[in-house]
Amino acid sequence: MKKKIKILIADDISLSGLKYISKKNFTVKKLFNKTNKEILSAGLFFNVIVIKSSRLTDDTFIRNSGVEVIATCSKGIDHIDGDSAKKNNVKIINSDNGNYISTGEHTFALILSIAKQMKTSEKKIREGNFIDRKYPRYELYGKKIGVIGVGKVGGYVVRLAKAFGMQVLANDIDRKVIKKYSGLRFVPLEYLLKNSDIVTLHIPLNKKNENFLSRDRLYLLRKQAVLINTSRGKIVDEITLISLLKRKKIFYAGIDVFESEPYINRNFLHLDNVVLTNHIAGKTLESKERTSCEIFRKIKEYYKK
Repeated sequence: MKKKIKILIADDISLSGLKYISKKNFTVKKLFNKTNKEILSAGLFFNVIVIKSSRLTDDTFIRNSGVEVIATCSKGIDHIDGDSAKKNNVKIINSDNGNYISTGEHTFALILSIAKQMKTSEKKIREGNFIDRKYPRYELYGKKIGVIGVGKVGGYVVRLAKAFGMQVLANDIDRKVIKKYSGLRFVPLEYLLKNSDIVTLHIPLNKKNENFLSRDRLYLLRKQAVLINTSRGKIVDEITLISLLKRKKIFYAGIDVFESEPYINRNFLHLDNVVLTNHIAGKTLESKERTSCEIFRKIKEYYKK
């Protein structure tokens, strides 16, 4: 490494990974809570910028910052203008392994909350109505769970589902994934949607997957079905989903991600058959540290070339 690489940490992340960065070869500056415009206005020079998924990194910033590497502490990279990065020879580094356990666990937290009706039960207690148990609860054992996307997160969800004794229906377009999980029952998407008690999404947001669960596909879900989304909001047609929930055409939904974060469709708030969380599925103390370590190791490896 001939030159000293300058790293700007633009968001409040775990700094655990800095142990992988040599002071001899790298300098690190932390500049939290500044907008992209403010960072550009400061006239800073840096080779690498480290960000979180909440920071939208557009063409204007990429072209004017002179950055060589954008390192995002997330698996998803849909918040970065990939076309601009490619055009300007900017390397995108993400975390494949940092938060898959946390996201998988959160997926099951939503599933269990719905199956055991935690929200309803707590409400009864708070209202002083302890003896009212006349609301449906069910076991996961033997139920069919449809896992769309069997990557890191989806694969971990499959492991958890099997531990609960569930029947797994899987769907993925990657032949390497299908070969890796040869013991799984892979089925066409339409079959999965029509036959699953629970459908959970674990696919990336890209141009192809935007509105993946469209109106027509959502209408394939069974009346007793549960939909879980810990992936990305724009993958699901929210208007249709809200309509189906409101008319009890599907049983329940557990939603961690939304189309226009941080502003969500307020019609969700008027539904009694949805559990909402604020995009926290992959964000735990452990996942933040694991992600930080992975990101800074990858930065180090990139500049070794």
